[in-house]
Amino acid sequence: MISVVEAISTILDATPVLGASRLPLAEVLGCVAAEDVTSSRAVPGADNSAMDGFAVHASDVATAPARLRIVGTVPAGSLLGERIAKGTAVKIFTGGVVPDGADTVVRVEDTETADGVVTVRVPIKAGANVRPRGEDIAPGQVVLARGTLIGPADLGVLASIGVGTVLAHRRPRVAIVSTGAELVEIDQTPGPAQVVNSNAYVLAAAVARAGGTPTVLPIARDRFEDIRARFEEAMANADVVLSTGGVSVGEFDFVKEALDAVGVKRLFWRVAQKPGKPLTFGRLGERLLYGLPGNPVSALVCFEVYVWPALRKLAGHRAIHQPVVRARLAAPVKKATNLTEFVRVRLAREGDGWVAVAGAAQGSGILSSLAAGAGLLVGPAAVTQLDAGSVYPVIVLDGTTFATEIPQFSS
Repeated sequence: MISVVEAISTILDATPVLGASRLPLAEVLGCVAAEDVTSSRAVPGADNSAMDGFAVHASDVATAPARLRIVGTVPAGSLLGERIAKGTAVKIFTGGVVPDGADTVVRVEDTETADGVVTVRVPIKAGANVRPRGEDIAPGQVVLARGTLIGPADLGVLASIGVGTVLAHRRPRVAIVSTGAELVEIDQTPGPAQVVNSNAYVLAAAVARAGGTPTVLPIARDRFEDIRARFEEAMANADVVLSTGGVSVGEFDFVKEALDAVGVKRLFWRVAQKPGKPLTFGRLGERLLYGLPGNPVSALVCFEVYVWPALRKLAGHRAIHQPVVRARLAAPVKKATNLTEFVRVRLAREGDGWVAVAGAAQGSGILSSLAAGAGLLVGPAAVTQLDAGSVYPVIVLDGTTFATEIPQFSS
């Protein structure tokens, strides 16, 4: 049995970074860029107006009032083919290219027009309301750096410079194998000795949240041949295989033996933690294989601690672990001896810090204790009680935990 730190280190040492492929913009949101992207053009491509108004010479409107003859109109998407002279103005709309000879735009609300003449009522600074060429992006500028997590704004930037594809690390493909004679599918009514295969839904959702692509395989019954066949099927197209159940020491726990039979190099079995001690991990070529416990809480805790960072590393992310905050424990909690214990808590803001409130029910089958923004307080192995008022690290499982109040905006 190894420690939590040893298990994480072993997994990450065994985890490669997946290759990259060129993908269209519609498919790269949430992927990690595998190369720098440099712009070949300026954005905007020409000086343009930030307002509806009039393009003018700055010297004509340095004092007010100023009367200028209107000599043309520049809608967005068009050009004025002549240079404007001093003493004249061109009507312009937001996004319109500032014509040659003009260097300033007067807002329409600062003017009055009559009989082909615009009167500027207030002095205007030179360059006002003009977006200069290259204000957003200059030619030769790196607009997307290698290792960047591609977000919506990045897609807009790439589109604006005419880049339609990006070399990006692909999403990990994850096969999910549930084992157990007691399991039934969601559309079946479980008998007294049966349970619905909720782990498949939990893990598929967790994989998708981590940025992977999940595939749920049919349930494998507690027979060695069935489990081995399901592993062979899972490994055909997956980068990662997650199985649940069958990793303990019971008479019908065949996962470890099935992994050995298909050639997986087992790197560890059992971690000194609660919940989730009977965890096994191995590798076959570039594929990672996890034997997660069958209890729903144990399976999800092991996912968050051990599978999440591996999926993030596979996909090329730089920040691979879940966020951690330090929180003061509200009430004492007894814990298991010589085991790192992941205590399910709720986080509450108090002053400048966080308070962790442990759930009353910590059983490994109580999945609801991990719903609605729970965190995992990490109780060190060396102690048998977590003291009220002491500060402990808490793994934040849901970013909405931080949204504890309505943002205050100044008027």
